[in-house]
Amino acid sequence: MRVQTHPAGSALLTPTRRGRRVIWLAGGAGVLLTALGFILRGAPIDAPAVEALNRAHTGAWGQTADAIYFTLEPVPAAFLTLLILITIAVVLRSVRTAIVFGGTVALTWLPTAAIKVVVDRPRPDVPTVVHPFTPAQVDGSFPSGHTAFIAALTIAFWFLLRGTRGASIALIIGTLSTVIVGLAVVSDGLHYPTDVLASIMWAIAMAPTARWIMVDVIAPRLERYRKRS
Repeated sequence: MRVQTHPAGSALLTPTRRGRRVIWLAGGAGVLLTALGFILRGAPIDAPAVEALNRAHTGAWGQTADAIYFTLEPVPAAFLTLLILITIAVVLRSVRTAIVFGGTVALTWLPTAAIKVVVDRPRPDVPTVVHPFTPAQVDGSFPSGHTAFIAALTIAFWFLLRGTRGASIALIIGTLSTVIVGLAVVSDGLHYPTDVLASIMWAIAMAPTARWIMVDVIAPRLERYRKRS
């Protein structure tokens, strides 16, 4: 049987007919995850997992975990996203595709900062970890912004390549990368496993809404503005 393929980027730009459904999905996920965050703030049931993984934070893995955290801080992550957008625009010869891709990543990733502020779950206690992270991080722990970023990037690439032979490869690489980042931030002693899981759940729920906003709401308005000018 011959596998039907489509040009890269075509699925990303395809309008959705389920606008209300994806909005409800994202809104419901936001409410549920925020409520879960408040529960976990008072009951850190996964603290033993942080302590166990932090004990393995030595040697090459310890250095790798630290490097992952610093590399995916907001400013480097934004710069990485910009490089990806430039690459997409050049390879696919489509600025529109690059803008939709970047907007999908940003609208999926950045709201986690608001959830962090609202929930304000403390980071794992420094005295309980063998290898504390330096410098100490004082913002909220729930959810993990680093994991949310890489998960958002993974889903955006899947949207971009859906219908092509590269979609499954992107999904496999992205899933492995998300797992590694999740293990790294917990091993660093900076996040609980539930922070990581919450980020992945949020990305899965929010990414379709982010794409809908970019493709069905923003892109048509930009196109009308371009034609007028």
